[in-house]
Amino acid sequence: MAPRRFMILDTPPLDPTRSEGRRLLEQELSKPRYAVEPSLWDRFREWLLGLLDTTGPGLPSWVFALVVLVVIAVLALAAVLLLRPEARGRRSATDRGVLDERGVDATAYRSRANDALRQGNWDAVVLDGYRALVAAAVERTVLDELPGRTAHEASVALSRAFPNEGEALRAGADRFDAVRYGHGRACEAEAREVLALDERLTRARPRLAHAGAVR
Repeated sequence: MAPRRFMILDTPPLDPTRSEGRRLLEQELSKPRYAVEPSLWDRFREWLLGLLDTTGPGLPSWVFALVVLVVIAVLALAAVLLLRPEARGRRSATDRGVLDERGVDATAYRSRANDALRQGNWDAVVLDGYRALVAAAVERTVLDELPGRTAHEASVALSRAFPNEGEALRAGADRFDAVRYGHGRACEAEAREVLALDERLTRARPRLAHAGAVR
């Protein structure tokens, strides 16, 4: 009689029991890559494991295997997408404020915008022109020096000080974001309108109700 041969599996069975399914799920959810928000993940894990415990005993074991595999696949996909270098790059790019360069004042931004205008670089005109008007507002104390302020946050704050320019400020912020984050390109008319808006705001007297004065 030939001796029996035993095959040692290095992977878990595809049809685990209820206890095996719970063990596999606990093992996967305890990995460091899922520890982005510990409290939220802990609550989710407890809910999911509790669901497996309270599921009716009459269901076949392949149901538990399917639940475990689907949850692991979804969590793994989410982790991969969040940790991709390009995804981190997009988040870091969109988190930057309008005035993200240190030591550059409104005059320097205007000079760069005018240089770009002579070269026909409309995108650069829009970017530096809008930065110039925001930097000028900070220098005039119309705006507080707030790190990370976005173009639209600046437009909302400036619209309160220059209510007649609210629509132009919102349009400028839209074009700034579209150019900066690659959603679109600027044309000559849009570039010149940003420069004209900066010039109008420079001449205008802001309404500073909170300060009780105008500058």
